[in-house]
Amino acid sequence: MRLVRPAPAAGPRPRLTARAPSDGPDPAWTKDLTQGEHHPHDHGVPRADGTKPQMRLIIVRPGGTDWTLAGRYTGTTDLSLTAHGREQAGSLTLLLERLLDGQPGALVSSPRRRATETAQLALPAQHMAVDPLVAEYDCGGYEGLTAQQIRQLAPGWDIWRDRCPDGESTADVGRRADVFLRAHDDRRTQPVVVTHGHFSRILAARALGLAPECGRLFASTTVTVSLIEDHDGEECLGLWKVDTALLGDAVEQPTDPGGPPADALHPVVGSRT
Repeated sequence: MRLVRPAPAAGPRPRLTARAPSDGPDPAWTKDLTQGEHHPHDHGVPRADGTKPQMRLIIVRPGGTDWTLAGRYTGTTDLSLTAHGREQAGSLTLLLERLLDGQPGALVSSPRRRATETAQLALPAQHMAVDPLVAEYDCGGYEGLTAQQIRQLAPGWDIWRDRCPDGESTADVGRRADVFLRAHDDRRTQPVVVTHGHFSRILAARALGLAPECGRLFASTTVTVSLIEDHDGEECLGLWKVDTALLGDAVEQPTDPGGPPADALHPVVGSRT
């Protein structure tokens, strides 16, 4: 199946009107959100020889919380991981180290505790920066409700199409993703972004040059790792929704001299997704 990039919508994009997903708006990035539409990857700082370094964006979805298990929309509510979620987050360390392959990484987390805890457990030796740009949707009046409860209030409601009342729309979240991508444009380090289910899907769509609502094409589950990277000058989906259970012994036995090399992650994953 081929993904076809949708035609751009007619007219200018709407300007941001929703409140920021953190406790208050940060003028440093809300101003940038109103600067008009930009393709997030008309970029790449050239090397001395005139070539551009390749883009690698690693996306990590946090472990689960009690609200995750209950199917409740969790945007700004600050919840900790469950005990099982913490255990799962700690299991990501070797997978992430293999993906980084000794290269510098910039660990960036959403400000929510479920994300910062996952970042600290998965890459405990890395310095972590917290960035409100990669927070989850501000779900507004739908915060804490299940999809069934929301559709009782608003039949046919679809988060990809419809704004959260007193919260954000998919277009709003897409503009945040664009600002984040431009801020990590130099490609000298690999961003490792610990962020949430819906935002991670929109971030992937924008990194691939797709419209924010195309995030609906990328299914997401907790405690998984994804990779967007360059192939022959095109941003491509390198890995999606990989967890340590999927990789099995490829992750559990890293010191075995007869085991698979780090780049064997790609064929292992490709055969299962």
